[in-house]
Amino acid sequence: MTVGQRIAQKRRELGLSQEELGERLGVSRQAIYKWEADQTLPEIEKLVNLSKLFSVPVGWLLGVEEEPSPDSGGELTGEQLKMVEEIAKRYIDAIPQPGPAPEPEPPQKRRRWPFVVLTAVVLIGVFWHLFGRLDGLDNQYNSLQYSIGNVSDSVNRQINGIASRVESILEAQNTLVADWKADRAPDYRANEITFTLRAVPKTYEEGMTAIFVLESAGARSETPAEPGADHAFSGEVTCPLTDDIRLSVVFVSADGTRQTQLLEQYSMLYSGSFPSANLAEGLLYYDILKGDTLRADDHISYSISTHDCAVADIRCGLFRDNQLVTWYEAGSLSYPDGAPDPLDGATYFSRPQMTLEQGHIYCEALVITDEYGREVVYPSIPIAWDETRRQWNVFAPDNVIHVDNDPAHWGY
Repeated sequence: MTVGQRIAQKRRELGLSQEELGERLGVSRQAIYKWEADQTLPEIEKLVNLSKLFSVPVGWLLGVEEEPSPDSGGELTGEQLKMVEEIAKRYIDAIPQPGPAPEPEPPQKRRRWPFVVLTAVVLIGVFWHLFGRLDGLDNQYNSLQYSIGNVSDSVNRQINGIASRVESILEAQNTLVADWKADRAPDYRANEITFTLRAVPKTYEEGMTAIFVLESAGARSETPAEPGADHAFSGEVTCPLTDDIRLSVVFVSADGTRQTQLLEQYSMLYSGSFPSANLAEGLLYYDILKGDTLRADDHISYSISTHDCAVADIRCGLFRDNQLVTWYEAGSLSYPDGAPDPLDGATYFSRPQMTLEQGHIYCEALVITDEYGREVVYPSIPIAWDETRRQWNVFAPDNVIHVDNDPAHWGY
């Protein structure tokens, strides 16, 4: 499993939603979604908090360490059992064995029972003492491991803090601008964004000019800047709205020497403009899936967070290999006594009973259309038939199946 799938698995085992897990960790629900979708990795501090919340080692979350068995606390490991067997063997070998007795001798046989009982009592005492010692060593090892983890976390935080301060100092020393500003105005209907830029060089020379450089979607454009008061240069640039946009300024001295300064690198401007959504239940929750049969359910809820754009339409359906199998029917939760809906008219979907075919990858997905006619897909975690375990399990996405938000990768 990937790091994201391990986080999702433990979150579901605790019965937490992405929003609830985000509240416990002090991050947004969108950050949790990106972790579980393997779009980003949690920071070191967040990984440590996740390991404590899930009661698993950080190494297990990263896939480099096996998860400890929950019922292994009172059992001995293979190495410990071998140690106990060796001690018991040496102890028994050291006990003098009685010589052969003449036949028949019933009284002599009866006298062996006290010796056997005494031997058993001694062995039980030895094992009991040994088990206590081993349990104590195990507790000491766990305590030492926890202390080392705390020291490591503290050192990592200090190193990261020092590195951040050093980086800030170096940036301040090496920057070419004394001041700069970039105001942005997106046009979602045209899928463009306009930046109004202003940059003041740290060292101004007479006859200096400036050029604003914009990079987006693999394209690069240059726009001459207009000089102004206080040696400030300003200009306006427009480009396609994407998730990776870089803005730079080039100062050109009177002799033609060019010096480039990166002003800002934007990410997620396009994806972050859509309303975000999350299905409250996935295909592996509770008793939704019985064998190969998808149970009917008329209360499939979801959560919506609007950003810059409002929702115009939302649909939910079942997808097989990223192709639509069926849309679910939408409806609103109602109460027989006429009481008001506590969820303020929230919409639900009804899942029909269906049979899943082994050999395919399934997921449920929300398809949202915003007020500008743009569409975005929010899938649940995909599942596939696991022949080894003979059950439906979380599927690890590869280059064949896309589980991102791009409608171009989905057929509906």
